[in-house]
Amino acid sequence: MMRFIKSNLNLFILTSFPIFVLLIKGWTSAILFFCLLISLIYLFRNGELTPIAFRQEFFKKHTTLLFILIAFSLPIVSILLTSAGNMQFNSSNLDGPSRYLFAIIFLFFLLRFQPDITKVLTFSITLMPIMTLLFINSVEKKEWSASDRLTIYFIDPIIFGSLCISFGLMALVLLSEKQSNWFKFIWYGISMICGFYLSVNSESRTGWLAVPIVLFLLIKVRFKISYFKTLIISGALVGIIGFTLFHSSEIIKNRLSQAAVDISSYQWHGGENSTSVGDRISYIRMGWYLMMQKPLTGWSNMDFTPQLDTPEFSKFAAPATRLGVKAGGFHNEFINNGVKYGFMGLLFTILLFLGPAVFFLKQLKIDPDNRYALLGLVYIAAQSVSALSYQVLDFKFTASLYALMIVTLAYSALKDSNPQLTFNHK
Repeated sequence: MMRFIKSNLNLFILTSFPIFVLLIKGWTSAILFFCLLISLIYLFRNGELTPIAFRQEFFKKHTTLLFILIAFSLPIVSILLTSAGNMQFNSSNLDGPSRYLFAIIFLFFLLRFQPDITKVLTFSITLMPIMTLLFINSVEKKEWSASDRLTIYFIDPIIFGSLCISFGLMALVLLSEKQSNWFKFIWYGISMICGFYLSVNSESRTGWLAVPIVLFLLIKVRFKISYFKTLIISGALVGIIGFTLFHSSEIIKNRLSQAAVDISSYQWHGGENSTSVGDRISYIRMGWYLMMQKPLTGWSNMDFTPQLDTPEFSKFAAPATRLGVKAGGFHNEFINNGVKYGFMGLLFTILLFLGPAVFFLKQLKIDPDNRYALLGLVYIAAQSVSALSYQVLDFKFTASLYALMIVTLAYSALKDSNPQLTFNHK
C-alpha cells in the first residue's frame, strides 16, 4: 500500500482533482471518493482508524487544524439539528456537506502517512487553467455552453468565471515568488493569463472584487511593509490595472459600466429593479426577510414561494425576480443557507471560509514565506467574494473542490513550515 502511494504517478492522481474540474463532469467528486477510499484502506490496514490517533493529530500535534475541523463538521451538524426542528429529513441535503467530512478523513490520512504532495499539487493547480483553455472548444456545445458566454455545458458562466479567476490568482501568487528558473516563471505566467482570460470571457463579474484583496495580501507578504503603505500601493495598483483594463477590454468595460448603472438605478422603496445587480440586491432582501421568519430552523425543503407574493416583497421585487428565487436560489451563499437552515446555516457558511482562513493566517504568522498558506488565503478570498453574488458551494462538485483544496493546501502549509516534520505510522 505504501509503495502504491509513494509512486509519483499515484501522488499525482491524489492531487489531480483541479485539472479537469471545468472539462469533465464529476471529475473532482470522483477524485474525492478515490482519496477517501485510499485513506480508509490505509488507515484500516494499519490500525490507525481510531479516536486516539485522530485526537493525537488534531488535538495535540496540530491544534490549529481544529479551525478547519470545526468549520467542515458544522454543516452536517447544523443540517441535522434544523431537520429535527422542522420534523423533516431529506438525505439529499447532506450530499454536498458530506464532502467536507470525506476531506477531513483524507487530511487525517495525509497527516498519518505524510506523502510529499507539494510539487504535484502546485503543478495541478497551475495546469487547470491551461488545460481548460486548450480543450474547452473540443467539448460539445449544449445547455450552458450554447450561450454566448464562455463556459462548459454542465457549469453556468458564474461558477465557471469564479473558478477561473480563483486559479488565475493562485498562479499570480506563484508568479510573484523568486523563481529558480525561467521555465517556472513562464509556466506560472501562462497559467495566470489563461485563468484571467477565461474569467473575462465568461463575462462573470463574480470574484473580480477579490483582485484588490489578493494584491493587498501579496504586497504585504512579499515586501513586509506597514499596512498603511500596503493599502496605498495596492490601491494605486488596482487603480492603474482597472483603468487599463477598462479602456482595453470591451467586455470588462461593458460589465463594469452596467454594474454601476444597476446599482445607481436601484429603487429601494419600490419600482422596477429587474437588472442583473438589482435582482441580486432584491434576492438578499427577500432572503433576509425569510430567514427572520424562521431563524432557528430555516425553511429547509418547505415551499416558501407563497410568501413571495406578500406586499413585503412585491413592493420592491418584480414577479420575474420573485420567481427567479425559486428557480436559481438567492445568488448568495450566505443568504441561501440562512434561508434553508436559519442562523445555523448562516453561521456554518461564514465558518466554512473563516475557519480555514484563520488556520492559514496562523501559518503565515509562523512562516511569512509559506507558499501554501498564502495560496490558501487567496483561494478563500476569491471564493468568499464570489459567494456574495452566487451560491458557489451549493453544488456537489464545487463542495468537493473546495474541501480538497483546503485540506491539501493546509497539509502542504504544515509541511512547508516544517519540512522535517515526521509522523509515526506502522
